[in-house]
Amino acid sequence: MKYRKINPHLPWAAGMLFLAGALLLRVLSRQVPGFADRWRSAANPLLVGTLGRLSGLLPFSVEELMILLLVPFLLLLYRKRRLLRGGFCFFSLLFLLFEMNEDVYFQCRSFAELAGIPTGSYSTEELLEVCESLTDEVNRLAPLQERDARGLMVCGPDTGGRMRARMKVLGERWSVLAGFYPPPKPILFSRVLSLCSFTGFYSMIPVEANYNREMPPYNIPFTLGHELSHLKGITSEQEANYLGYLSCITAEDPDLRYSGAMLGWIYCTNELLLRDKKAHRAIRKQVCPEASLDLDFNTAFWDQYEGDVSETAESLNDSFLKSSGLSDGVRSYDLVVDLIVRTWDNDR
Repeated sequence: MKYRKINPHLPWAAGMLFLAGALLLRVLSRQVPGFADRWRSAANPLLVGTLGRLSGLLPFSVEELMILLLVPFLLLLYRKRRLLRGGFCFFSLLFLLFEMNEDVYFQCRSFAELAGIPTGSYSTEELLEVCESLTDEVNRLAPLQERDARGLMVCGPDTGGRMRARMKVLGERWSVLAGFYPPPKPILFSRVLSLCSFTGFYSMIPVEANYNREMPPYNIPFTLGHELSHLKGITSEQEANYLGYLSCITAEDPDLRYSGAMLGWIYCTNELLLRDKKAHRAIRKQVCPEASLDLDFNTAFWDQYEGDVSETAESLNDSFLKSSGLSDGVRSYDLVVDLIVRTWDNDR
């Protein structure tokens, strides 16, 4: 049986088509007012419901597998003398998927604007009040947690499924968050993420949320909420952090709520430290022994990976965020405090 040889011009033609589509989408999102918001409301549910649903059927991270297979794939193209045209087609497709599933969302209206969250500054006294309330919440929840032999908090069963449910609850409140959420995936080689000081990442190609399975457990629910919000076109790290916090702090499950309280406490007290060191010391002394153990272990865990790799990864992430229009770069993660303080009376 004879097989027809693939036309060598086909990869070039497909690559040009992918490239043209990517460039068109890039221009439209930047030059046509409201286009990005319409794309998010119309295309995002379709993309998450197809690509995300398909990748969600697999129990492992599709993105991690793709990264592992990338070098063998390029070597195969090279051996078959198809590297140039195959590579052009492949990377043009990646560019198109980047525009469809990530870059266009940087041009959308912010979640804060859609949710009507007020802007403006807040006083140190207001921040201190939030820090004190979060301390009370942390101390209330810490003794309720299941703990391992070291005394460290352990997440309950099916954390991913429960966090998907929490995000769907937020979707009932804000339509931009409504719809299907694929299951978040733990990264097998999470040590790489730890070396880069990453708790997780959003994958634009299979449209999935990935997280670091090595990190201290109280980080996991918050991180899942953060990464799942990216699937809905929330590109701001500040707002993704806020949704990670909000999805947890409004939960009934003690471990999810503890995760939100702890991360909210960390971000808010870090800001308090910059404003009033004495007040920060007083707040830190109020934290119960169980939560202090979790906090100390978290500090020691990330400190062991500080070095050139983590600094380079942070620099690259900072450059990417700034080039995408987020002028605060990696500092935007810490700006979640602004949203927590401004909505404190409404979101508990």
